[in-house]
Amino acid sequence: MNARELILLGVLMLAGCASVPGTAPVGPPDEAAWHVRRAQLEKLVNWKLQGRVGIVNGQNGGSGSMDWTQRGNILDFSFHGPFGAGALKVRGDANVLWVRSSRGDDFITTDPERDFVRRLHVPLPVLSLRYWMMGIPDPNASFARTVDDRGHLVTLTQRGWQVDYRDYARFDGYDLPTRMLLRRDRVRIKIAINAWHVFAHPGDQPATVQ
Repeated sequence: MNARELILLGVLMLAGCASVPGTAPVGPPDEAAWHVRRAQLEKLVNWKLQGRVGIVNGQNGGSGSMDWTQRGNILDFSFHGPFGAGALKVRGDANVLWVRSSRGDDFITTDPERDFVRRLHVPLPVLSLRYWMMGIPDPNASFARTVDDRGHLVTLTQRGWQVDYRDYARFDGYDLPTRMLLRRDRVRIKIAINAWHVFAHPGDQPATVQ
C-alpha cells in the first residue's frame, strides 16, 4: 500500500465513523420510484445537517466536522479541521459566496470551486453539493445516474464528479443519504452525516435522524 492509499484509508475511516446506521441501496432499478422520489426531495428547500468530511487530494489529506444549513437559496455552512484551512465559513447563494477561514482568508467568489482550489487548495463542488447531499442531481447541469429498487441514487455522475451513495436513513417519511463518496481525478471526498433536520413546511420544528 503506497502513501496516498494509507492517507485515504485513514481519512475515510475517520470520516466514516460518525454516520448514523443506515441501509445500503440495493436491488434492480425502479425508474418510477426514482421520479417520485426526486420530485419529493426537490420540494425540500429548508434543512440542516451535521457530519464529518474526509478528503484526499494527491498526497495530501485531512478530515473534520461539517455543519450545513440551507434556507431557500441561501446556504450557510462551516468546516472545522480539514483542508489545512482551519475553520472555514461560507455563506451565500448560487450567484455569490462569502468565504472566511480562521487563517485569515476573507473573500467573495462567483466561482467557488475554482477559487477554493486556488486560494484554499480545497477541491469542493460547493454549489452542486447542496443537491448531492440530499440524494438528487444539481438541476443546473446534465448528469448520468443509477438507482435502486426504491428510487435511491446509487451513483451520480455530474460536473466531472462521480458520487457513490453508500447508505440512507429514514427520516419523517424521507430517505436521506448518510454516507457518500465523491471522486474526481486524484480527489476523494468522504461525507458521513450523523444528523439531518428537515423543515418540510415554514414554521415546522426540526427533528433528527435516529
